[in-house]
Amino acid sequence: MKPDIEQYLSAQGTRIYRIPLSLFPSMYGFAHLIVKGEEMSLFDVGSGFGDCNQELESGLSEIEQTYGEDVNWDRMTNIFISHGHIDHYGGLHFVRERTNAPIIIHELERRILTDYEQRLNLIADRLEEYLVVAGLPEADREEVMTLYLLHKQLFSSIEVQGTYEELGMQSGGIIFEHVPGHCPGQVMAWVDDILLSGDHILKETSPHQAPESLSLNMGLEHYLNSLAQVLPRAHQARWTLGGHEGPIEDLTARVFDIAEVHRERLKEILLLLDQPMSLFEISNKLFPKTEEYHRLLALEEAGAHVEYLHVRGYIAFTREANRVRRYSRLGDMDPPFPGFNKFSKTFHSAQTPDLASLVEPKAL
Repeated sequence: MKPDIEQYLSAQGTRIYRIPLSLFPSMYGFAHLIVKGEEMSLFDVGSGFGDCNQELESGLSEIEQTYGEDVNWDRMTNIFISHGHIDHYGGLHFVRERTNAPIIIHELERRILTDYEQRLNLIADRLEEYLVVAGLPEADREEVMTLYLLHKQLFSSIEVQGTYEELGMQSGGIIFEHVPGHCPGQVMAWVDDILLSGDHILKETSPHQAPESLSLNMGLEHYLNSLAQVLPRAHQARWTLGGHEGPIEDLTARVFDIAEVHRERLKEILLLLDQPMSLFEISNKLFPKTEEYHRLLALEEAGAHVEYLHVRGYIAFTREANRVRRYSRLGDMDPPFPGFNKFSKTFHSAQTPDLASLVEPKAL
């Protein structure tokens, strides 16, 4: 059930409003309205699908009526996009019709918006090849590709006015942090002592992973490094507000929990591979009973973990005549995974840098 609008106050008096949106059937998320001094900014704008645009509009009106906030499109100073997934930027054309506020996105995601059609074709080509190598039957591949492209055909290229890098990773006292993995240009926003985490950290779900073979700067290694990057400052977040699900009060604990999910998933895959298996077969074992679009998400999640294991020499594959890869375990079924040492509490006990260390110095 879609939640109500909520207000969060930072220690410095910045007001953040969570606007719940029906992104797609059975999927909701949030746009966040940030009111800091004279600046009023949106952090994400929803999918633009179904009633989502109308919910964004009515949400802004409700904030004005319930909280007495002077909300109008003419006051909007920035439109910040957390990352290049359509459930976060799909409403941009609707927003652009109402405000000239600059659209800001990470430079690695910029062409997703400015050259959308070509970018979609590129990713679709890579995805089709990925499904072949994974061993997905032909009829299933056609169904998955149709579902993948279904909502994405509703968007078209749009002009972007700037990137976080061009802003020096800050704007009006908001500090932005690049955390690639879930998406190449995933960005979080530190609003005083409140963290807007996008899809990098969610309260209940371990954010979806896809292999770097589909897009550079994605993949489990990038994600885990970005997750660990948050730990030294996690104690500074009084609230962490993700793009989906509820607020997080103990960010440190949540980071450790997510890391443990991935450690256990890697071990689970190794236990499965006492005989050669395709990625499709691995995915079915890890995520049984998935249907429709969730089949693709399961294949990508499994692929991100298989890629991590293969790069580190824990598994190997053979390639069949039909190009399908079959993976087998090499060596220990319960390896130490030294890359997870960065999630040791001892490792981070002395690391407490100030948020200002995130800000990139501007060129003179």
